[in-house]
Amino acid sequence: MKMRHEPNAGTELKISDLSRLTGVPVSTLRVWGERGLLTPRVTPAGYRIYNQDHVKQAADIKRLRTLQGLSIAAIKAALPGNDASGHANAVTSGNEPDANATNSVGARLRSLRQARKLTIREVANQTGIPQSVLASIERTSLGVQIPEGKTLASFYGVTLTSLMATPLTEHNKEVISASDGGQVLPTLGKGLRIEQLATGRDMMDCQRWFIEPGVNSHGAYSHDGEEFVYVLFGEFKITVEETRVHHLRQGESIYFKSNWKHSWSNPGQTTTVLIWVNTPPSF
Repeated sequence: MKMRHEPNAGTELKISDLSRLTGVPVSTLRVWGERGLLTPRVTPAGYRIYNQDHVKQAADIKRLRTLQGLSIAAIKAALPGNDASGHANAVTSGNEPDANATNSVGARLRSLRQARKLTIREVANQTGIPQSVLASIERTSLGVQIPEGKTLASFYGVTLTSLMATPLTEHNKEVISASDGGQVLPTLGKGLRIEQLATGRDMMDCQRWFIEPGVNSHGAYSHDGEEFVYVLFGEFKITVEETRVHHLRQGESIYFKSNWKHSWSNPGQTTTVLIWVNTPPSF
C-alpha cells in the first residue's frame, strides 16, 4: 500500500503551516520558492516540506519586502550567507523582537512549559493548539495570534502582554518621546502591530495599535478588568457580548468591562491607529 507522507509535527511543516505562522499567503510562498528565495524539501509525492529555519527566513523576507520595499534581487543579496556574520544587515532593527534572545516570547513559553514539566504534546492536548504551531512559536517566537496567545497566557497563568513584552528594567523610561516610539511587541497576526507605550505594568497596560484594513481578532476573547479604546485615525468595529456592535471613527472611544466577550476588526480602507488601555494589566 502506498503511504502518504505526513510531516513530523515537531520538526516539519506543510506550506499551509508556514503560511499560518508567518502571515504570508501560500501563493506568495510558492512564488518565493520559484524565485529561489525560499527552498523547501520536496518529497517523492511532490509535497513541499519546510522546517523551523524556513519560518525565520520567510519572516525575514517579509520584513525586507514590506518594511524596506526591497526587490527580489535585493533580497537575495541581503539574505543570510552574504556577509561575514551570515545574516542580512537589513533584516532586524533595534525595535524588532529577537527570536533568539533569552527573553523572547518563545523562550518564555518554553521556560513556562518546562517549569511545569510538560511536553509540547501535553500542552497541545490541553490547549487544542497543534504541536507544530507550539514548537515553531517556542523556537522562532513567530506565529502567535491573539486567540492562541490568550489561550497560552491563561494556561500558564500570565497575561499576554507580560508574555510578549520585555521585562521591566531600571533603565525603562517614564516618558516615551515621539522619536523613541513604543516597544514593538512580537506580531500577533498579519497586519497587526502593537507598541507598548507604558513600561510600568502594575496598574495598567497602555498600548498603541496599528490595524491594517480587513484585519480582525479571529474570534472573541475576554479577561479580567476594564478597558478603554480611543481611535486616533481610521475606523474600528468592536462587538461586545456578541450583540452590541460599535463602529468607531477618529476621535471616538469606548469603555467596557474586559470580562465581556469582545471581538474587533478594521472595516475601513486605511490603517487604523488607536490607543488601547487595560486595567489591571490582564490582556
